[in-house]
Amino acid sequence: MFGFLATQLSSHPENVATEALAYVLRTSTPVSRAFEDYLRRVVGVPTGLHYITQSTGDDGATPDLAGLASDGSSPLLVEAKFWAGLTNHQPVSYLRRLPVNRPAMLLFVVPSVRLEVLWTEVLARLTAAGQKMTGEQAGGEYRSALVDAQRAIAMTSWRALLAALVDGAVAAGDRLARSDLDQLSGLCERMDSEGFVPLTGEDLSGSVAVRLLQYTDLINRSIDRMVSTGVASTKTLQGSSLNNSAAAGWWGRYFALTDIVCLLRFNAASWARDRATPIWLQIGYHGQPSVSAILDAVAPLRAQRNRVFSHRDSVDVAIDLPTNVEVDVVVESMMQQIGVVARYLTSLDSAAGPSGQ
Repeated sequence: MFGFLATQLSSHPENVATEALAYVLRTSTPVSRAFEDYLRRVVGVPTGLHYITQSTGDDGATPDLAGLASDGSSPLLVEAKFWAGLTNHQPVSYLRRLPVNRPAMLLFVVPSVRLEVLWTEVLARLTAAGQKMTGEQAGGEYRSALVDAQRAIAMTSWRALLAALVDGAVAAGDRLARSDLDQLSGLCERMDSEGFVPLTGEDLSGSVAVRLLQYTDLINRSIDRMVSTGVASTKTLQGSSLNNSAAAGWWGRYFALTDIVCLLRFNAASWARDRATPIWLQIGYHGQPSVSAILDAVAPLRAQRNRVFSHRDSVDVAIDLPTNVEVDVVVESMMQQIGVVARYLTSLDSAAGPSGQ
């Protein structure tokens, strides 16, 4: 019932879950110890922390949950996610708030189905900010990496974290905490199932529709410019036209790249599951060229985390979009990334185009 009411009465279930987690950590010593033990597998986060929510720093960043030490510092910052994206402050600004030269951690708690895509995005943002990570570890539904000798960034699923906390409550015979955690688990399972989240007025009157149209416009602009500059063609070698296409969850345009049929598309499923970008480049059509040949050709891109995905008869490459720039810069970035793919594909034989598309 708690999970149902939280999604019905709050437009931000993350806040409800965070407050519930903070409540249990503050009221149950066995649960707070289990929580700290769960984190200390990476760095020795201090024990006996006091937990507060929505602690805004001087930089305006507001982590959902902070663990305060006796000296007032925050060696633990926790960001709770269900379906919200990363903010501009995450994770770089949050890391700056961690004390230096002592054990500290920034932890993200996310749905299981978003664990890999959000972890990839977090690491990409840190790399872009010049932050080098070491000691990356992945086990079950837990990811971690060291920022320096004593500070770490980690990500875990609600399911895995709450299971560890329930074990702590059960071992200590804390039935009240167990009951509280079971209710929180119900909310998290509801959100983790990718179930329908009730619509809000903002969903219907906001900018979502405009943004979706802009994604399709980015595809059209990129292909049109590549065709005009001779990088791509809208016809196969046999002279057949390559057209728009769509199916459940995606819309895109076919075009020929080095005589290989490709599809540049908006793909909601890949965006939600694989990498934080709505635009994807499909290479090949109906097994031509072969998936193995394509993978060999784009091998340098496969070295990048969650950039290349193979399917039964084609290969997908994520096209990352720069943020906080004008549309021409975004289009130029897309063309550069596709141009890199084109150079890798020059070694492949040409492939037949789709019929009836």
